[in-house]
Amino acid sequence: MDEVYNVKDIMRILKIGRNRAYELMQSSGFPATKLGHTYFVTPEKFKAWLDRYAGKEFEI
Repeated sequence: MDEVYNVKDIMRILKIGRNRAYELMQSSGFPATKLGHTYFVTPEKFKAWLDRYAGKEFEI
């Protein structure tokens, strides 16, 4: 694993605010991992999540 996305990366990619990004990272349907106080997701899992919800609405 060479790269992971953190909350700031998710904010930038999805063009959402900090609070919404944390809500997303903490939601049960999102493939994030928490290590200590830091949330992260691999690009592969993030892309799979995006593909799974393409054309659908994701509720946080």
